[in-house]
Amino acid sequence: MELPKTFDIRGVQIARRIQVRKFGTDAAFAVSPLVFEQGDGLVALFRYGVVVFINVPVLEQQRIIDKTLTDYLTEPIEQGEEEIVAVMVLPGQDERVHDQRIHLRDASTPRIQIVAEVIARSVLLAGYEARINRSFDMIEPFADNLAKQRRGPRTGKKLLQTIGTALVCEHDMVGRAAVTEKPDLLWEHVELEGLYLLLEDEFELQERDSALVRKLDLLSRTAQTSLELLHTSRSLRVEWYIVILIVVEILLTLFDLFIRNH
Repeated sequence: MELPKTFDIRGVQIARRIQVRKFGTDAAFAVSPLVFEQGDGLVALFRYGVVVFINVPVLEQQRIIDKTLTDYLTEPIEQGEEEIVAVMVLPGQDERVHDQRIHLRDASTPRIQIVAEVIARSVLLAGYEARINRSFDMIEPFADNLAKQRRGPRTGKKLLQTIGTALVCEHDMVGRAAVTEKPDLLWEHVELEGLYLLLEDEFELQERDSALVRKLDLLSRTAQTSLELLHTSRSLRVEWYIVILIVVEILLTLFDLFIRNH
């Protein structure tokens, strides 16, 4: 199909995972990523829960999510992260990003797939960043308390939740969406590697991924340290309880002996 010279591309996270294989390729316009036609536009699906709409009206986008994709979603997400970019097709000109618009040499399907892949990865990273930042907000009071009062937290529930969030994010980043790896499509279209590197740099995929890895490591270490202090504090408290019980038992024994002797 032929796209207009100017159009919008919107990526949005709608679930933790989209069952792309279950969706099937019978009606697919292209694969890797899977793309199907929708009116005058295209829709690209990514297994890590992101859908990218190319030249599809906003109202039509929501209808597609609610009716076409709902049966293929695992852990749906409402009001997930999203990103919208404008695309201009300028034949004969260099491909670049200018004034927040992506300039393409043509609107061939492989080029559109590369753009969709980069936008989908950017949306996914935005979701990870939001989750990690929320976890940092939870762990910061524990770290401040440790620094000022040299005491660990009083409860381990939030700490365990924070560690769990970090582990889930790390698992997703490694196992479901290797955002720093080159798309499989480049194996067949080596000529598009320059476009991919251009967009990868523009959306800062490498830098954002590295920053997330550092934050995950710091988050995990802080939470684990606080949790260890909590366990140590509880163990010490139990030991004091035991000592007190022993002292009480000795006092009762002595009191009993004293009564008997009198």
